[in-house]
Amino acid sequence: AGTDITGFDLNGRRIERRDGRLTLVDGTLAGADLEMAAAVGLLVDKLGVAGDRALAMATSLPAGLAGLAGRHGTLEAGREANFVHLDEEFGLRGVWTHGRRNSL
Repeated sequence: AGTDITGFDLNGRRIERRDGRLTLVDGTLAGADLEMAAAVGLLVDKLGVAGDRALAMATSLPAGLAGLAGRHGTLEAGREANFVHLDEEFGLRGVWTHGRRNSL
């Protein structure tokens, strides 16, 4: 997601990207090709996960699992302040890095 590449090699296998899917050359599913905001939207819209829980699944929970919860995953004083602004349909409205807005 977020790129126009059509394929790449991973662990000695060719992965092809098309129609929102990642597949091996033989067509075996190798993963999904979607942006994190779209994944959060699917959790809410299709699986009925509460919005705050879906956002935690994309932010604070992975930060904790990666051992980064002291600096990343939530907006609090003393943290990195890297975050995105999503609209009601989980569309990307803005990106901030170290508290500064980036151009889209």
